[in-house]
Amino acid sequence: MNKHHWLFLIPVLLLTACAEQAQPPKPEKPLPIAQSETPDVQNMNQAKKLAQQDGRVDEATAVILKDNLSMGLKVSNWDRLFLRDIRKTVFHRLRQTFPQYEIHVTTDSKLFEELKQLETELRKSPPLSPESGMKKLQKINDDMKG
Repeated sequence: MNKHHWLFLIPVLLLTACAEQAQPPKPEKPLPIAQSETPDVQNMNQAKKLAQQDGRVDEATAVILKDNLSMGLKVSNWDRLFLRDIRKTVFHRLRQTFPQYEIHVTTDSKLFEELKQLETELRKSPPLSPESGMKKLQKINDDMKG
């Protein structure tokens, strides 16, 4: 092959290689749990997203039972110097978005883990009974104040 054939062949090979990778992704089937999500679960997901919009928040967990929205925030490194400001900022965002709930926000790591565990139990199938969940949540909320 002479030099002119290579000049033609290289772009053709590149285009075919790129065309194979550029196929549109197949749409994923929605998860069955997403269809059966209660409004509280949807609000819990939205609350977590709101909290994580603050770049200082590493992880967030939310629990909504009756008229209580309790949020746990995980913050690390230098951002721990601004815990009060982070709690205040997230609280005000949640208050604007969810005025119908009594809001509690904590950055305590133990309470974060307890809230995360409670959230997991509420999302299970079958979920935790509302009475049992409310007792646990009330204890966590009382610990936030103390």
